[in-house]
Amino acid sequence: MIAEYKILQEKGDKFKQKIIDLKNNGIKTEPAFGLLLGLENPYEDLLKF
Repeated sequence: MIAEYKILQEKGDKFKQKIIDLKNNGIKTEPAFGLLLGLENPYEDLLKF
């Protein structure tokens, strides 16, 4: 959760809104970040941030 917060702070409001839109369409948090950041395995890759 800390990694997601830091990424949201860095990427700004447009990125945050894209995450919200994906979540509203049924995509969970980590996969949503993975899609937008191009991560292969968002669960593991987000831990590296």
